[in-house]
Amino acid sequence: MKVLRFACVGSIGFLVDAAVMLLLLSFYIAPVPARAFAFWAAASSNWWLNRHITFDAADTAQPMLQWGRFIAVSCIGFIPNWSSYWLLMHSVDINRLSALFLNQYPELNPLALEMAWPLAAMLPGVLLGMLTNYLLADRWVFRAAAA
Repeated sequence: MKVLRFACVGSIGFLVDAAVMLLLLSFYIAPVPARAFAFWAAASSNWWLNRHITFDAADTAQPMLQWGRFIAVSCIGFIPNWSSYWLLMHSVDINRLSALFLNQYPELNPLALEMAWPLAAMLPGVLLGMLTNYLLADRWVFRAAAA
């Protein structure tokens, strides 16, 4: 059940991540820096939600220490997350991908495809990062309170 709650919280974190990234993109910040800033917003919201929903039996005596540990864990999980994102953003030719989709679906808006690609490129990394984060959060950040 804990893994399912962690995944649900992660889904909310993904929405925070995507929303912040889209907001920053709307201010013409490049996708990679926008993705980096969005990560921090999502990691902090995930800590708070996991603290109150997923790991409610955890030791809650030192919330800032716990937040610091969660950010550290998130940074470790960010390595496969960011690596996957960076690889997809730098190895896929978005113009070629757009042309492929537009040939198949001419009703699609090329600008919408260009905006959707940074979001789609996030997904594999988010899944890799979630696995890493869950294992470390469960064993280190949100240890059960001593009886």
